[in-house]
Amino acid sequence: MFKFFNKNNFLDDLWGNFQIILDEISNSKSRINLLDKSGILISDHTNNDFTKNIKKNIKEILNEGESATKTLVDVIDDSSDMYWLILEDLNSNDLLSSLYTCINALNANDSLSNILALVIPLELLLEETKEKIYLIYRVDTKSFYPFSPNSDDEKIRNKDNEKDLYNYLIRRKVNLENTEKKWLGIWGIPF
Repeated sequence: MFKFFNKNNFLDDLWGNFQIILDEISNSKSRINLLDKSGILISDHTNNDFTKNIKKNIKEILNEGESATKTLVDVIDDSSDMYWLILEDLNSNDLLSSLYTCINALNANDSLSNILALVIPLELLLEETKEKIYLIYRVDTKSFYPFSPNSDDEKIRNKDNEKDLYNYLIRRKVNLENTEKKWLGIWGIPF
């Protein structure tokens, strides 16, 4: 049997940040919207019984029992040693709750070191447009940072949008990475 929950300070902080984001998107004056898919980039460098059957295990955790969600789960290969665990839910609270539950389950099953990043796509509302931008959570630094690729070209980022989202979220007390050199690009995000 797999472990489902494991309390840990970083998990409390992660949930606190999710609560800030949920509160913000429910505000009618918010400049961000949460899109309906998010994902976890996972390395298979230390596969165990839980990660070998991750899609089945995560579906069981999320979709069965009293607190079940209707979150859809998919796994997409990224490279020979990485894959995406993609979650989809129209209910923003359920989507972030499911992401949290996945991180917690991976942590409880000794797979935290397999997590490269948690990726949350947002819509940033600018004066006349909406821009897709990602909020990345690095497990190794226990912090978020913005990522706004202009294209699939691995060198072009929209630094203005990244700074805009950073400044917006820092005022709301989201735990953000201050060092821009640690804002690593994740190219080819499949959602």
